[in-house]
Amino acid sequence: MNFHHIGVPTDKSNLSKKARYSPLFKMYSEDAINDLGIHIEYHAFESGSPLDRRITREKHIAFKVDNIEDKLQGREILMPLYEPFKGYKCAMILVNDVLIELIETSLSEKEIWEDEEILKNGILYNNSL
Repeated sequence: MNFHHIGVPTDKSNLSKKARYSPLFKMYSEDAINDLGIHIEYHAFESGSPLDRRITREKHIAFKVDNIEDKLQGREILMPLYEPFKGYKCAMILVNDVLIELIETSLSEKEIWEDEEILKNGILYNNSL
């Protein structure tokens, strides 16, 4: 497993106009890099988000893995495995009371964080960029 990012729930008022909206999860997301060069994803959730309440309120740590299905075996799954955009699968589990996002991807970091075409053609942002 390799560290990928930290996910941080926040209030929508803390996001810029560059935040993306996901109708699937009733969620706004904005990427940032902190002073140490660590990727942070800020998420603001609307009421009625279908995600587990813990995801909408607690920070999570995301890791890239080689075989996501293997890592899900026997775990408490908070967000089932899905593919938000082509070449990127993810799921959220709970390990020792810590939210862990697992990511399996063939995409480069540049594609994940910066390629608007990849993002807008998936189900997560549903062409709302």
